[in-house]
Amino acid sequence: MLRNEGLIISQRGRGSFVRADPPMRYYASLTGSRKKRLDVDRRRDTFSQQIEAQGKTPHQVSSVETLPATAEVAAHLGVEPGTPVAVRRRIMYADDQPLQLGDSYYPLDIVQSSRIMSPEDVAEGTDQVLEDLGHIPTRYEDEITWRMPSVEEATKLHLGPATPVGRLLRTSIDQHDRPIELYQVILPGDRHVLLYEVDAQ
Repeated sequence: MLRNEGLIISQRGRGSFVRADPPMRYYASLTGSRKKRLDVDRRRDTFSQQIEAQGKTPHQVSSVETLPATAEVAAHLGVEPGTPVAVRRRIMYADDQPLQLGDSYYPLDIVQSSRIMSPEDVAEGTDQVLEDLGHIPTRYEDEITWRMPSVEEATKLHLGPATPVGRLLRTSIDQHDRPIELYQVILPGDRHVLLYEVDAQ
């Protein structure tokens, strides 16, 4: 029962132990409205600011590559399957705990010569880079599902047994109604609370 609730951790060669501290819970605001984004320091990415507000130190490990779009990615970005797209992959940490996996897919013609193509951290956030390129994110479409993690996801996120993950697919759409980013986030179920603010009207 304790193992299924994520309260037991195992270390090879040492045995199993009761987790000393509960896992950190990351309160992520996913409202995504332009007003909310303007309330934060736009010179820095939103993830870092949210982590610091919870008393933790954020950092990311990133890589960038160009791949042919899968059918799913192509459908969200409005391109033909097989079209080359830029992919920015990140493991995002709070202190030393891996908190989430984030893969961003972009139309190559938009970002090819931008800072998004560098694996270095983009201090001001990729939304700001897109705005500087003339593509202002004006609305988002979110799809959220829950499932058990793949072996690769469980390894990268240091997941205990029986820990499900959330999968958020967020499509960013610009002022010309063009999809400019598909963001896939893998969220450990024991570490996240997603906060939405929805206008009743």
